[in-house]
Amino acid sequence: MLNVDNLSFAFGKRKILDHITLTVAPGEIVGLVAPNGTGKSTLLRNIAGLLRPSEGTVTLMGYDAFKQRRQFLRHLFFLEDAHRLYDDLTALELLTYVGRIWGGEVTAATAVQRLRMADYQGVRISRMSLGMRQHVLLAAYLVSGADLLLFDEPLNGLDPTAIARFTRVFSELRDEGKAILMSSHQLPNLAEMSDRVAFLTAGQLEIHRTADVDLRREYARIFNVEEGLM
Repeated sequence: MLNVDNLSFAFGKRKILDHITLTVAPGEIVGLVAPNGTGKSTLLRNIAGLLRPSEGTVTLMGYDAFKQRRQFLRHLFFLEDAHRLYDDLTALELLTYVGRIWGGEVTAATAVQRLRMADYQGVRISRMSLGMRQHVLLAAYLVSGADLLLFDEPLNGLDPTAIARFTRVFSELRDEGKAILMSSHQLPNLAEMSDRVAFLTAGQLEIHRTADVDLRREYARIFNVEEGLM
């Protein structure tokens, strides 16, 4: 489904991504892990085509991210964070809008019910807490129906109950055949739901099957930190 081949990107003379190759298959969750400021968001933006790589290609279901832009975007959904939502809309209005644009099969009402948002579906997003915004963000992904879902720290601002709910929904999306690439610092949750984990270090990816490694131990080894400080 998603193929990233030999992708490089630099800000000025500083190389952020260095000949990265990555695939994400239908029905697969790949976790993207690294300390803040090391290029996770930059990689997601390059994959989505919000930034243009200096080298390499990104294709989704055979469509090139730039040469076949319209077809490429029909199969992808990416909102960078919960602060990129339309503040003047209510949750229900935003979800209805996303449904009309992307044409997914999940209705706004179904997404509201699935994420238990009924109490604030009519509240304007500008008045919501970060946790509420995160729920609206995930609901938008559900409504889009896109084949590839890119998430950048979707568990930020959530309490343990909400994290458990989100983890369950991500697993359900995988079971529905969605391909998911998500950055997160929540290693226990990634261990529970991801198939593979890609550690971004020195501009390159070190990829492991989740079942084969202890994520905390690998994080400590790759990024040279003590496990007790994580």
